[in-house]
Amino acid sequence: MDALPAHVRAFLNPDFYPHPAADIRLIQTHISWVFLTGDYAYKLKKPVNPGFLDFSTLEKRKFYCRRELELNRRLAPVIYLEVLPVTRTDSGYRLGGEADIVDYCLKMRQFNQHDLLDQRLDAGTFDPAWMDTLAADIAAFHKHAETAPREFGGIDALRRHIEANFQVAETRLGTVLSESTFTTIRDHCRALLKRQAKAVAGRWRQGHVRACHGDLHLRNIALFQDRPCVFDCIEFGDEFRMIDTMNDIAFLLMDCDARGRPDLGYRFLSRYLEHTGDYDGLTLLPLYLIYRACVRGKVACLLAADTGIDEETRSAQLAEASHYFSLAESYVRRPTPTLFAAGGLSGSGKSYLALAGCGVEHAVIIRSDATRKRIAGNHPDLPLYGRKMNELTYAGMFEAAETTLQAGFSVILDATFLRREDRDMIRRIAARQQLPCRILWLEADEALLRKRITHRKRLGSDVSDADLAVLDKQLAAYRRPEEKDITFIQNSSRWPA
Repeated sequence: MDALPAHVRAFLNPDFYPHPAADIRLIQTHISWVFLTGDYAYKLKKPVNPGFLDFSTLEKRKFYCRRELELNRRLAPVIYLEVLPVTRTDSGYRLGGEADIVDYCLKMRQFNQHDLLDQRLDAGTFDPAWMDTLAADIAAFHKHAETAPREFGGIDALRRHIEANFQVAETRLGTVLSESTFTTIRDHCRALLKRQAKAVAGRWRQGHVRACHGDLHLRNIALFQDRPCVFDCIEFGDEFRMIDTMNDIAFLLMDCDARGRPDLGYRFLSRYLEHTGDYDGLTLLPLYLIYRACVRGKVACLLAADTGIDEETRSAQLAEASHYFSLAESYVRRPTPTLFAAGGLSGSGKSYLALAGCGVEHAVIIRSDATRKRIAGNHPDLPLYGRKMNELTYAGMFEAAETTLQAGFSVILDATFLRREDRDMIRRIAARQQLPCRILWLEADEALLRKRITHRKRLGSDVSDADLAVLDKQLAAYRRPEEKDITFIQNSSRWPA
């Protein structure tokens, strides 16, 4: 602690604060000091200039403290409170004041470090439904975020960042990754950059390059007031934040994969796409996933090069780097996509099956109920479960499925598929793309269907608006499918709908 600047050491003294502070803890990163005091946390920027940012002067630290406050209030207004000066007095240092300012700090509401989502995941206390909340919040955030200037809409910045990852990785050949892995990742990325330059530029013209978060992973999300809250966005470099929205969410998806929980990532992705309808953006997602994995691999390599760490920490960082580069290579060698469809009457358990399978199959779930609601926003005069809305819903699902398959991702369609022509369309989509297709049909007793629908209507938390009247119409016209390629699954009361 003696190595800390005098005004920073002052934050370790409980008397320094205008509120009770007990068991003060210091968390250090390579660019900041964070002091946990109980109800509040205080963050100071280190006076450093490692190249990708510059906090070297008082004025710059003041500017970036204010920028961090402004940008993070977009997603976490309950956490980010104010910027305070640190001033020198005759008796030492104090928070606030106007004379002899020596630094600036960010005051934040403190949350329990055990409530960071990565910690919750490690502890086995992670609720997968949080991914639904995050998807809705991030989709709304992206929708209202500032559109990036044109200079951020091309491929040059992305290419620079990707090549910077390769430069660091190349210094660790033989220790962190093999030459074969390195060459596979590098050549694949360069080929994608060349092939997808127009697609990247088109994303800016379509309004998908925005002032995003830039560092969206589980350690930057905390459970606060019983709700996942995203914090600590990138404030120091516009080109790291003014990015494609699909690039932004790729970090979270990659992080879930790296932690062995693709089910969480694909649940988030599926729900995010339900809100945004941005299935076209999936064509660039494989590139962004590789890029994000290589970013984490590069950072781990750089941390391992720090002369101030012990050998155990260095070994752990090198192992982490190897893990991320292996993950990047796995994204290059993607399996052939499959089109799955889960059909059956309302309440038969289709959505439960889809969620159970999305992580195993690395598949995007496309639900009729969510598609119906998104389309209904453009057709407010149509009955939600009328014939015309049903036609639009299935057309929207099939279009999204075809786009997703073309991007290289498996799909799980979740709808009743009571009409033979809709089931035939599933087969035609798979045949057009020469991909495998599996149709699963869930069956349950009528009493169980009614019980489940009544229960979820009472809860009011399900995306489906199908009530008992809708089920009655389905039952009146129901004909059990007779196609031989359908796999029938008998549901039970132990299986949630």
